[in-house]
Amino acid sequence: MKEVFTIEKTPTFDVWQTLDCGQVFRFKQIDGGYRICAGRHCADIIDLGTKYRFECDDAEFFKHYFDFDTDYRALQVECADGGMVSEAIEYGRGIHILRQDPKETIFSFIISQNNHIPRIKGIIERICDALGDDMGGYHAFPTVEALANVGEEFYAKLGAGYRAAYLDRVAKALVGVDFEEWKALSTDALRVKLLSLYGVGRKVADCILLFGFNRFDVFPVDTWIKKVFEEEYKNVPADKMATLLIQKYGYHAGFVQQWLFFYKRNEKNSDKV
Repeated sequence: MKEVFTIEKTPTFDVWQTLDCGQVFRFKQIDGGYRICAGRHCADIIDLGTKYRFECDDAEFFKHYFDFDTDYRALQVECADGGMVSEAIEYGRGIHILRQDPKETIFSFIISQNNHIPRIKGIIERICDALGDDMGGYHAFPTVEALANVGEEFYAKLGAGYRAAYLDRVAKALVGVDFEEWKALSTDALRVKLLSLYGVGRKVADCILLFGFNRFDVFPVDTWIKKVFEEEYKNVPADKMATLLIQKYGYHAGFVQQWLFFYKRNEKNSDKV
């Protein structure tokens, strides 16, 4: 049964900024708004001008998923530094950090390695169409067991390239894993678990920590973040830079990372226009 709710537009929530900031891949634009699929759920989000209308299968799921309980205005005030971070906050003020499923995030960010957004989205959708339950109009994200049973060649045929081996071996390694137990671990201990997965390095592990486990004391360092801090941390390796940035920004590091990433990436893209 379809459930409907509305959210008033505020300066600190913008659907497109939230979906387009690199944290999630199962979304697309539709007439009048956006469609987002997450796990076994789907929502159409219609832009009504002064508010967003959510038409979905589970209203409580999506209220939690979009993190409407967090006071982003207070968070932004606390993180503002009067300089670069403040500029990034002003630019990406509408970003919310989604509360995603850890399993889906692990596989999505393995696919994202050295990849571009349209290709990432295509690979994920082909995997879901082939292995996920048919929910009527979309397919659920597959179970770990389904992902583990198809073999490396399956992922290669879907266009995963060298990541096919990663997906196959990680799926097999995660069969039987209790993610609730993983959620109870400290951030450092959980990072060790993630780094033990085949093909997962520090940046991907930190993305999974931030977007799949909502650990905000992390700072994924990619090409854009390196550009932001190239003067301050000249010739510092990415892993060391991540550690230094966590020390610098503390518990709010993950939020700061998203604002800076979104700002720098879009600044570069706007230069091309």
